[in-house]
Amino acid sequence: MTIRIAKKAFDEMRAHAEATYPEECCGLLVADGKKEILESVKMRNVFSGPRHDRYDIDPLELFRADRSVAARGLRIAAIYHSHPDYPATLSRFDLDHSFTWYSYVVTSVPKGRAGDTRAWLPSDDHRAAVEEEIQVVVG
Repeated sequence: MTIRIAKKAFDEMRAHAEATYPEECCGLLVADGKKEILESVKMRNVFSGPRHDRYDIDPLELFRADRSVAARGLRIAAIYHSHPDYPATLSRFDLDHSFTWYSYVVTSVPKGRAGDTRAWLPSDDHRAAVEEEIQVVVG
């Protein structure tokens, strides 16, 4: 599977990851009906503990964002977050807390600079994830 992300949204997501280093950032990727990502939406990391290896999105904030994009005929297709000084893979914690209807886009941030960005689709049982190819779309 391939996830197509507009260059502007891709660049915004990676800049967000660098700006929040050494904490994890989080946000949403908004798509049209063809699962082409058109824009990114920053969310607050409200995790109550150390944020260098965890994130949590306020459910009310997610609900409001979902309603807002739906009113424009769009939908949330993916959740993104960063992994400061850690690979761009889904951790066990990420898998355990994933929603299987979203893709998860993870950017590694070694020493404060955005590194690899990879996309994952969790399995229904939350035991594994299939990597999705990312295609950055210019224009």
